[in-house]
Amino acid sequence: MLIPPDPLAARGQQVFLQHTCVNCHTIRGTPADGRVGPDLTHFGSRTTLGAGVRVNTPENLREWIEHVQTVKPGALMPNFAGLPSADLDALVAYLQGLK
Repeated sequence: MLIPPDPLAARGQQVFLQHTCVNCHTIRGTPADGRVGPDLTHFGSRTTLGAGVRVNTPENLREWIEHVQTVKPGALMPNFAGLPSADLDALVAYLQGLK
């Protein structure tokens, strides 16, 4: 498994793999092989989030993770509003770095 060279993104990879994210999403080259949600292997290259609901920026991604049901009601992903801020920052850095 390739570990990101940036320490914050490396922590974000751990956060991703330790939470339920791996049950729904795939990131090739990692143990994450979920089949319910979108494949996030090249997430950082995408221009939008949620099938075009928002522009893919760190701020919008953070809001998506914390409050997805507010951003896109009916989305299958649960809100992660209880995720500690430091973990959320790391997760956003990791996902944004997936090119």
